[in-house]
Amino acid sequence: MTVDLDLSPGTRSLWAGKAIPWEHLEEEVALLWKMAADNMRIGQNMSVRTSVLNLVICVPSVARARYASNLLRDLLSTHIARVIILILEDDRDAPASVATWVTLRSFPVISDLTRHHFEQITALLTGPVVGHSAALLQRLVRPDLPIYLWWLDEPPASGDPLGSLAAISQRLIVDSASFQAPGPALRRLASLLETYPACAISDLNWGRLTPLRQLVAQFFDGQEYRPYFEGIQRIEIEHAVLSASDDQNHLPSPAISAAGGRSQRLQEPARALLMGSWLKERLTWRRVACSASCPGSSESLPPGAYHWCLENGAGQPTRLDIRPRREGEVPPGTICLLRLTSRLANQQALFSISRLPGDSSDHVLTSIELEQEQPRQRTLSLNEQRQESQLLVDELEITGHDDQFERILQELAALLT
Repeated sequence: MTVDLDLSPGTRSLWAGKAIPWEHLEEEVALLWKMAADNMRIGQNMSVRTSVLNLVICVPSVARARYASNLLRDLLSTHIARVIILILEDDRDAPASVATWVTLRSFPVISDLTRHHFEQITALLTGPVVGHSAALLQRLVRPDLPIYLWWLDEPPASGDPLGSLAAISQRLIVDSASFQAPGPALRRLASLLETYPACAISDLNWGRLTPLRQLVAQFFDGQEYRPYFEGIQRIEIEHAVLSASDDQNHLPSPAISAAGGRSQRLQEPARALLMGSWLKERLTWRRVACSASCPGSSESLPPGAYHWCLENGAGQPTRLDIRPRREGEVPPGTICLLRLTSRLANQQALFSISRLPGDSSDHVLTSIELEQEQPRQRTLSLNEQRQESQLLVDELEITGHDDQFERILQELAALLT
């Protein structure tokens, strides 16, 4: 056990609160609210208590739990009634145990005179108890309020305990930027969506793609280039992987290291896969079998590279290619190049979005190139490196299904099958 969490009853943690037997949690919560009300009366302050949703955060370790707890102060605009942090230790040979801590999180809203409160319960589950986490969770959540489940890990191959938790949740939120193998993990998410259709699924990584998707749409907003959209024949996407020197030095992905996770070299790009699937869905392309002469059909593709033969609505052949690019100046998984090749009558056009060489910021170069014409180029700020807490706030404000993302997830699962 880490120094942050002590199993001894009554001991306190700076971020998790007081260690309490789980059967006495509600009594302690009531006592904390009474103490907060007394403090408000004495200090002539105003206490704001929210009761809109349960936010359940599932993590594989105490380090990730502490990281998630620190993020909560950035969620003040979201009316969370109760936060439950479930630490699911994966050692099934460990003895079965449940340890719980409780605290009342209090933050100033406008000034210190008005304070925002919500409850935080932290539960550490070990051994066979992990398999019964859904049953335990139902005893911890506030009844009659929706459950939003934030899964801070890769979806397990077996489906449990994530499957049983999704069955009682209204929303499941993940971040594919931290997946070690995004392809299989995203397929498992699509399978969860089919098994538990009442549980809406969303991905923080999909939110990071919003600025890039908007830039692509802007290419074809005007009448001049709109006809080229239907004439797109090829999609090329290049995503960043660590350079050889960075890989030897074990430089971690910020999306992983910030969450207290593992240092990994991301070779399978979740963002590029989602982007390619979105474009395929918007173009209504269908997958077809590759011919023997098709590049990529006979050669072995490197890790992180994908090739699909497709056809458009008119039955004309099209293709989608995803390639890795060794790039040490941007986080692994970042899309470095997006190029659309289109042909309208006898005129070929290239629409591309590329990161400037040596530029570690969000600035990109957009380009439209037509034959026998000067390229039209602009340098723009993509502004896609938003804080994880901001992305999470956006997801917590969605009350229903993100239909577009779920369609893209199913499209991607079909491509990867």
